[in-house]
Amino acid sequence: MSPSPIASRTGRILAVPFGLCFAALGTVALLSVLGVLPSKVPPTAAYRIFGLCASTVFIAAGLGIVLFGLGFQRVAAKAGGVALLAFLLAFNWIAFGPGDRTFTRKLSSSLTAPSVSQVPEWEGRTVFGIVALLMDAVLVYGVVRGRVAKRF
Repeated sequence: MSPSPIASRTGRILAVPFGLCFAALGTVALLSVLGVLPSKVPPTAAYRIFGLCASTVFIAAGLGIVLFGLGFQRVAAKAGGVALLAFLLAFNWIAFGPGDRTFTRKLSSSLTAPSVSQVPEWEGRTVFGIVALLMDAVLVYGVVRGRVAKRF
């Protein structure tokens, strides 16, 4: 069942300010990472790499939403692809990139107070690595499947 023309038009109209908000938030984060805006986080290499990836996700996703709202579906899909690749890059960098990582675990239930504990680096990297490799495999599968489908 497809949406009514009014719902579709309203969704596209609302997509523009929503996407601009996402892109603006990503731009503010990027300017902070680049040192243009002040930040309370020390400007380490890890901060810059992760900040660049996260900023790119928000900027590309926001622009993709805006472009979709304006009717440029192909370009919007490419912007969405850039956002996805930056997201995957962030996960891969956390799991496999150089430098020390600090991970925490938060456990809570309705019967107990939340418990936050430090997790060994190898455990955090392993969890991120498994998720990153699964997402990488899905991406490779999608690209190969898309290329094969274009041949037929």
